[in-house]
Amino acid sequence: MKHARMNCHHTPQVQAMSRARAQAGDTPRQARAKVRWMGVAAALCLSAWIALGAGIVLEAGAGTMVVLASIAAVTTEGTIWVAAAVLGVRALQGRRRWLGALRRRFS
Repeated sequence: MKHARMNCHHTPQVQAMSRARAQAGDTPRQARAKVRWMGVAAALCLSAWIALGAGIVLEAGAGTMVVLASIAAVTTEGTIWVAAAVLGVRALQGRRRWLGALRRRFS
């Protein structure tokens, strides 16, 4: 008796995971891109704060300190916005799906 090979691409669990991934809209490439953007934003922010700290330690002039503080503030704000864009959209999409399922259940 020959054993039928089970194609893992057709199991219900794999199909459900594929549907969830398709609904979330994140392919592995998109997920890596999001992580990369977060890493770039965090690296820029960290380097700006390190530069500001170095300016404080080296007792830089007032003009230099204003520039360094401004750069640190702008990169911090940018990092917050990047995080909101990367993480917030996914959270809102998940919440929307959850509320839609809840409404369908009680309708």
